[in-house]
Amino acid sequence: MLGHFPTAAGDLVLRRELRHRSDSKYVLPPRAAIELLAHLRHDYAVLPSESELLPLYRTLYFDTPELDLFHAHRRGRRVRHKVRIRHYPNRRLSLLEVKTRQSELETLKVSRSTPYGSDAITSEDASFVASRIGIARLVIPQAWTTFRRITLLGLHSNERVTLDLELRVEGGHRSRAFDRVVILEVKQWPYSRSTPVMEALRRSGRRPGWASKYCLAIASTQAGMPVNAFLPGLRLLQRMSG
Repeated sequence: MLGHFPTAAGDLVLRRELRHRSDSKYVLPPRAAIELLAHLRHDYAVLPSESELLPLYRTLYFDTPELDLFHAHRRGRRVRHKVRIRHYPNRRLSLLEVKTRQSELETLKVSRSTPYGSDAITSEDASFVASRIGIARLVIPQAWTTFRRITLLGLHSNERVTLDLELRVEGGHRSRAFDRVVILEVKQWPYSRSTPVMEALRRSGRRPGWASKYCLAIASTQAGMPVNAFLPGLRLLQRMSG
């Protein structure tokens, strides 16, 4: 299916970086994702990673020992953050990223380079993180996620569409696979319901839903977490994954 998409050119990649954006997430079974892709090939280009169309992503999430960032998401705080080191094996690249949800329609992501494969946060990294999340306490590793990603860039719409599959979460001595789930995210600015992907999702009866990979990792691997706020989305993901 991806072979029918044009390959994203360099100038399009730069124009669709979208560090400041609106995010909309959807949870799909693989067959529905394939059917959706069939409707998008004339309006989006696929972005390979070193010629790989399904590159591997491995992400280590950080939080305070008390899980302040997780609980901010659980409580639905208007401004909430995620701190992670994301490894891109196909590109031999690692980035420390802070993703801030500033409102229901606005997300900002900032990043800085870190040595490839390193999971450590230096004192300079800690200052970088603290200045953005407003918490001076040290953040520590809490959970891993691993998945493969399809990335599409809008040819005529300011959008970046990602489809994450083969998701696996790890934390402590526990892990959980979500192989029968595709998490689709539409990243755009400004927010619009009338782009090709949003219209295709609406026609197929799909609606935005909860799909935080970090919160899913904590909820799935740390016993006793209060997860009532996530229960509908969590049960859907668990049901789809068997």
